[in-house]
Amino acid sequence: MAPRNTSPKLRRLPAAIRAELDRRLVEGNFSDYRGLAKWLGEQGCEISFAAVHKYGQRLEQRLELIKIATAQAQAVVEGAPDNDRMNEALMRLVQQNLFAVLVEVEPSELSGANLASIARSVAQLGRAAVLQHKSAHELKLAMAQRAAVAEGKVVDAVKAAGKGGLTATAQAEIKRALLEITQ
Repeated sequence: MAPRNTSPKLRRLPAAIRAELDRRLVEGNFSDYRGLAKWLGEQGCEISFAAVHKYGQRLEQRLELIKIATAQAQAVVEGAPDNDRMNEALMRLVQQNLFAVLVEVEPSELSGANLASIARSVAQLGRAAVLQHKSAHELKLAMAQRAAVAEGKVVDAVKAAGKGGLTATAQAEIKRALLEITQ
């Protein structure tokens, strides 16, 4: 799909020709716009050099943003050893990008629908963050309860084993080893 705010002629290009234009732009390192306009003319699509140039610049910007987002996502995955941290890092990344969009967008380019969509995204991210923190807190409480129950069982087992002839040192070692499992 052609980037928004491109000429109507570029938006109406057949998919195969637009894909070939995109390929040529990338392979040509986003240069030779005059040559590309000429090539489009040979394909039966009379499009000005300026329109092709504008389209190429927007495509280059979009590809650069994709590269940045991919690098950021990869850094999040590498830097977040568990899913909770990864989710939190990804939410922060999305929040930062939404903020950057709001800061950089021209007010004239922002329609009511776009603003509502961004606001909805921010609200959903907020709800997701709250649910994630609540879930993590509930999990910690459940683990603490399980650890307390396990500790009570270990203490009872060590006491019972002590009656059977285990030394106090052996009992302490068993208790320490079993408690490490639950932590």
